[in-house]
Amino acid sequence: MVKFKLLLDKDDEVKWLNEMANNGYAFKKFRLGFYFFEECEPSQYIYYIDLLSKVSQFGEFKTFMNEADVEVLSRWYKWVYVRKVNDSKGFELYSDVESKIEHYSRILKLFRFAFILELVCLFVEIYIPYIERDMRFINLVFIAIILFCAICIFGGYSKTVEKIKFYKQQTQ
Repeated sequence: MVKFKLLLDKDDEVKWLNEMANNGYAFKKFRLGFYFFEECEPSQYIYYIDLLSKVSQFGEFKTFMNEADVEVLSRWYKWVYVRKVNDSKGFELYSDVESKIEHYSRILKLFRFAFILELVCLFVEIYIPYIERDMRFINLVFIAIILFCAICIFGGYSKTVEKIKFYKQQTQ
């Protein structure tokens, strides 16, 4: 089965993948918003998603996960999807507050970069037709799409800031 879904909150994505597994659909891979599933025993797996600091860390990460009996399923740039057989003990890659803060800080940097990139694209999409005095309907469509993406990214950024604040309050 293939499902299309755009999620900007890692925790919501993990929750959804685990719900799918609880309903008997094991996640296999991710490609540009498309999630690929296969049938499994309900609640057979527990999923988690990590954001690597560097793409070059993937080999080390995969080796470490395999040694911990965690299967690395899919990677999309720095995002890595992993699963573990459900042993009723739960599954978290980051168990202490400091590592959770560091993890969400990496996600925050990614959102910041994506938001700035969207703003640059928006500026280009507005400025070039303006100086050429050739604004067309297609430019307005692209402006609307870029603005929508920027708003969504800002929403993900805001949620991540709130998560970091929550975990920082736990350390005080």
